[in-house]
Amino acid sequence: MKRNSILKASGILAVLLFPFYSLLAQENEENVYQQISQDSLLRTARTVIESASCRVLITVDENGKPHARAMAPFPIEDDWVIWLGTTQGSRKTKQIQNNPNVIVYYYEPNGRSYVSLAGKARLVNDSDLKAKYWVEGWNYFFPDREKSYILIEVTPENLEIVSFNHNILWDSKGDSRIIDFMTK
Repeated sequence: MKRNSILKASGILAVLLFPFYSLLAQENEENVYQQISQDSLLRTARTVIESASCRVLITVDENGKPHARAMAPFPIEDDWVIWLGTTQGSRKTKQIQNNPNVIVYYYEPNGRSYVSLAGKARLVNDSDLKAKYWVEGWNYFFPDREKSYILIEVTPENLEIVSFNHNILWDSKGDSRIIDFMTK
């Protein structure tokens, strides 16, 4: 069962990452393995996140299967915490309650870039925070903010970035650039 989950997750990532792999052959190989400072990677990651036109939350269901859906996260905090709003009792909230491991994926096609933040999610039902993380146009979807709206707080554990436009590609082992927030 776990093997099938891993294969399905690998398939989803392959679909999301295919444009990058096909472009690698076009890049100048001497720049692929350059050393890049962690600060530079983080600055570039923020740039990609801010310009990303595709934002996806990936949760894991009770069978270990990943589920991806487009979301509208609020601007990322200085400490890299991500806030999202959703419907109380939705499928994604139940999945987070059962398994807090999530990924928030940002894709910027024009910059041929992505940032993937893996971490732990928790549901937050705080009136002040719900007022802070609110968009007025959402009244249609959440007519009673106190009863129908809940926040998802994602605390990243690591960040993965690839950006062709910023010349941030794979390292000498062929791995994407990863920053571990747990050891920072």
